[in-house]
Amino acid sequence: MEQVRIAIVEDEAPHAELLQQHIEDWQRQQEVVELHLRRFCHAAEFLFAWEEESYDMIFLDIQMPGLSGMETARKIRETDGSVKLVFTTGITDYLQEGYEVEAVRYLLKPITREKVWQCLDKLLQDPAASPQLVLWTLEGVVKIPEQEIEYLEARGHYTMCHLRSGRETAGMHRAAGGRRDPAEEIQLKESFNALCEKLARRPFVRCHRSYLCNIARIYRVERTEILLESGGSIPISRRMYDSVVKAFISYFRREE
Repeated sequence: MEQVRIAIVEDEAPHAELLQQHIEDWQRQQEVVELHLRRFCHAAEFLFAWEEESYDMIFLDIQMPGLSGMETARKIRETDGSVKLVFTTGITDYLQEGYEVEAVRYLLKPITREKVWQCLDKLLQDPAASPQLVLWTLEGVVKIPEQEIEYLEARGHYTMCHLRSGRETAGMHRAAGGRRDPAEEIQLKESFNALCEKLARRPFVRCHRSYLCNIARIYRVERTEILLESGGSIPISRRMYDSVVKAFISYFRREE
């Protein structure tokens, strides 16, 4: 059964309850969908939980006290380019800003069941895209799919971004003798520590003082090194071993 993870960020309880009702009604008529729905009454509460959770679609009220829905959307887009954002609002003054954060749709209050169902149907129809990370290189700005990054490596004042190598000819890990093309490297202008902080809420784990690894690209964790799906390896420090193993297990349990 397909799982759909949805968050509602809305400070007005009547609107949140109505939206929740529409979503749950939609789920009941979808025989193949398992719904995970969570409501948040303000943006700060959502962002705190978002550090440990992921969603397929987020319904954001634009006009909230404190951090607005638009400001929240910009924070989300700093590290996640794939989650679908739907703004709920009583006015239409934010359409241009909505384009900037790639909002799927605006829903005007009071929200109708038909409009909510259209958004949710679109969620099932559109395949999930890999989040895009915007990184600074020596030549300018580059957008890289998160899934293409194997690991980041500190080198002096700069950081090397190691991208996933070509597919192995035999489709197997190096232990089976498969061959692979050399991985591409991109020199980044941003410092290693700054990137570690920037990617703290993404599926990356620090395994060494000079290495940050994409958990999705890990094949096996050993005591002194991490073996990557492409056949390469990077070092792992003794003091970080337990945290890496915990992150690795947690990530793939969530993906099941």
